[in-house]
Amino acid sequence: MAKKESVTPDELQKASTRYKQTYPLMVLNLFALIVVICVHHLFLQSMKFDHPYIFLFVMISPLLLLIPGGVKGSYRGAIWICFVTLIYFVAGVLNWTQGVNWAYGVSQTLLSFLLFNIALMYARWKGLSELPVKK
Repeated sequence: MAKKESVTPDELQKASTRYKQTYPLMVLNLFALIVVICVHHLFLQSMKFDHPYIFLFVMISPLLLLIPGGVKGSYRGAIWICFVTLIYFVAGVLNWTQGVNWAYGVSQTLLSFLLFNIALMYARWKGLSELPVKK
Protein backbone atom coordinates (compact mmCIF):
# COMPACT_ATOMS: atom_id res chain seq x y z
CA MET A 1 0.00 0.00 0.00
CA ALA A 2 1.37 3.39 -0.97
CA LYS A 3 1.86 6.05 1.64
CA LYS A 4 -1.14 8.34 1.92
CA GLU A 5 -0.62 12.06 1.52
CA SER A 6 -3.93 13.13 3.02
CA VAL A 7 -7.19 11.74 4.40
CA THR A 8 -10.85 12.55 3.99
CA PRO A 9 -12.72 14.07 6.94
CA ASP A 10 -14.56 10.77 7.44
CA GLU A 11 -11.28 8.80 7.54
CA LEU A 12 -9.82 11.32 9.97
CA GLN A 13 -12.79 10.98 12.30
CA LYS A 14 -12.66 7.16 12.21
CA ALA A 15 -8.90 7.04 12.78
CA SER A 16 -9.09 9.53 15.67
CA THR A 17 -11.87 7.57 17.35
CA ARG A 18 -10.09 4.26 16.94
CA TYR A 19 -6.69 5.35 18.23
CA LYS A 20 -8.32 6.98 21.26
CA GLN A 21 -10.12 3.71 22.00
CA THR A 22 -6.99 1.62 21.48
CA TYR A 23 -4.68 3.74 23.67
CA PRO A 24 -5.89 2.43 27.07
CA LEU A 25 -5.72 -1.16 25.82
CA MET A 26 -2.13 -0.68 24.72
CA VAL A 27 -1.01 0.81 28.03
CA LEU A 28 -2.94 -1.75 30.09
CA ASN A 29 -1.49 -4.64 28.08
CA LEU A 30 2.04 -3.26 28.45
CA PHE A 31 1.68 -3.13 32.23
CA ALA A 32 0.02 -6.57 32.29
CA LEU A 33 3.01 -8.08 30.50
CA ILE A 34 5.37 -6.47 33.03
CA VAL A 35 3.28 -7.75 35.95
CA VAL A 36 3.14 -11.32 34.59
CA ILE A 37 6.91 -11.40 34.15
CA CYS A 38 7.49 -9.97 37.64
CA VAL A 39 5.09 -12.37 39.35
CA HIS A 40 6.60 -15.35 37.61
CA HIS A 41 10.21 -14.48 38.33
CA LEU A 42 9.65 -13.40 41.95
CA PHE A 43 7.10 -15.92 43.18
CA LEU A 44 6.50 -18.83 40.82
CA GLN A 45 9.88 -19.67 39.35
CA SER A 46 11.34 -22.95 40.54
CA MET A 47 14.97 -21.82 40.18
CA LYS A 48 16.24 -19.59 42.95
CA PHE A 49 18.86 -16.93 42.22
CA ASP A 50 21.21 -15.17 44.61
CA HIS A 51 20.06 -11.79 43.29
CA PRO A 52 16.54 -12.20 41.84
CA TYR A 53 15.89 -8.46 41.55
CA ILE A 54 18.87 -7.90 39.29
CA PHE A 55 17.77 -10.78 37.06
CA LEU A 56 14.21 -9.42 37.03
CA PHE A 57 15.43 -5.93 36.13
CA VAL A 58 17.38 -7.32 33.19
CA MET A 59 14.28 -9.24 32.06
CA ILE A 60 11.91 -6.26 32.12
CA SER A 61 14.27 -3.38 31.32
CA PRO A 62 13.30 -3.29 27.61
CA LEU A 63 9.64 -2.97 28.61
CA LEU A 64 10.48 -0.32 31.20
CA LEU A 65 12.18 1.74 28.49
CA LEU A 66 8.94 1.66 26.49
CA ILE A 67 6.71 3.01 29.25
CA PRO A 68 7.31 6.75 28.58
CA GLY A 69 6.54 6.43 24.87
CA GLY A 70 3.53 4.21 25.54
CA VAL A 71 2.05 6.42 28.24
CA LYS A 72 2.67 9.56 26.20
CA GLY A 73 0.84 7.90 23.32
CA SER A 74 3.36 8.75 20.66
CA TYR A 75 3.37 7.19 17.22
CA ARG A 76 7.02 6.18 17.45
CA GLY A 77 6.54 4.78 20.94
CA ALA A 78 3.87 2.41 19.62
CA ILE A 79 6.17 1.30 16.81
CA TRP A 80 8.95 0.56 19.31
CA ILE A 81 6.50 -1.41 21.43
CA CYS A 82 5.85 -3.56 18.36
CA PHE A 83 9.56 -4.21 17.84
CA VAL A 84 10.38 -5.06 21.45
CA THR A 85 7.28 -7.18 21.96
CA LEU A 86 8.54 -9.66 19.38
CA ILE A 87 11.37 -10.61 21.75
CA TYR A 88 8.87 -11.45 24.49
CA PHE A 89 6.73 -13.39 22.01
CA VAL A 90 9.68 -15.62 21.13
CA ALA A 91 10.56 -16.05 24.82
CA GLY A 92 6.94 -16.95 25.58
CA VAL A 93 6.86 -19.59 22.86
CA LEU A 94 10.10 -21.08 24.18
CA ASN A 95 8.70 -21.14 27.74
CA TRP A 96 5.46 -22.64 26.44
CA THR A 97 7.30 -25.63 24.99
CA GLN A 98 8.96 -26.39 28.34
CA GLY A 99 6.93 -28.65 30.58
CA VAL A 100 7.44 -26.69 33.78
CA ASN A 101 6.79 -23.17 32.50
CA TRP A 102 3.93 -23.84 30.08
CA ALA A 103 1.36 -21.64 31.90
CA TYR A 104 3.80 -18.74 32.08
CA GLY A 105 4.72 -19.29 28.43
CA VAL A 106 1.08 -19.28 27.33
CA SER A 107 0.33 -16.07 29.21
CA GLN A 108 3.50 -14.34 27.99
CA THR A 109 2.85 -15.42 24.40
CA LEU A 110 -0.77 -14.28 24.40
CA LEU A 111 -0.05 -10.96 26.11
CA SER A 112 2.84 -10.15 23.78
CA PHE A 113 0.78 -11.17 20.72
CA LEU A 114 -2.09 -8.91 21.83
CA LEU A 115 0.27 -6.06 22.67
CA PHE A 116 1.93 -6.31 19.27
CA ASN A 117 -1.38 -6.20 17.41
CA ILE A 118 -2.86 -3.43 19.55
CA ALA A 119 0.27 -1.27 19.25
CA LEU A 120 0.42 -1.93 15.51
CA MET A 121 -3.16 -0.77 14.96
CA TYR A 122 -2.68 2.16 17.34
CA ALA A 123 0.37 3.33 15.35
CA ARG A 124 -1.53 2.98 12.07
CA TRP A 125 -4.57 4.93 13.28
CA LYS A 126 -2.47 7.54 15.08
CA GLY A 127 -0.44 8.07 11.89
CA LEU A 128 -3.59 8.44 9.80
CA SER A 129 -5.09 10.91 12.25
CA GLU A 130 -2.02 13.18 11.92
CA LEU A 131 -2.27 13.49 8.13
CA PRO A 132 -3.72 16.65 6.57
CA VAL A 133 -7.36 16.62 5.45
CA LYS A 134 -8.22 16.65 1.72
CA LYS A 135 -10.07 19.70 0.53
